[in-house]
Amino acid sequence: MMVQSPLKKHDVRPNLRKVEKPLENGKIGSAPNRKHSGSNKVKDKISLPKIKPWKIIMGSIIIGILGFAYLTHVFSTQRLLEEVQFLEAEYNRSRAQFDELKLRYDRMVGPADIYDKAEAQGFINGGPADKVIVIKE
Repeated sequence: MMVQSPLKKHDVRPNLRKVEKPLENGKIGSAPNRKHSGSNKVKDKISLPKIKPWKIIMGSIIIGILGFAYLTHVFSTQRLLEEVQFLEAEYNRSRAQFDELKLRYDRMVGPADIYDKAEAQGFINGGPADKVIVIKE
């Protein structure tokens, strides 16, 4: 007979073979919430969550409405862009016409043209306006 000290602890590995518990009806089997049952290694099947048909229909309708709203927004934005580009081109044409008319007007009222017209009408050129004023003391 061997006597062991109660103070000495042994490293014991856990029991990997589990004994199946009896079910309520007296048969031996595994509990429904257990992953492994006895020595049978049955892997749980991965199942997809069940989606009800009305959820798929509602999702499709919502996605369709959002897609329609997006396409409407894109087409209206393109229409506005074309209008802006047309107005910009019209502005550039009118700006170029204004610059041309302003240049022609500035030439008509410019000093050289005025001097020519005054001389043609008989006015005498007085020379430069910057004459030196001499003050006698």
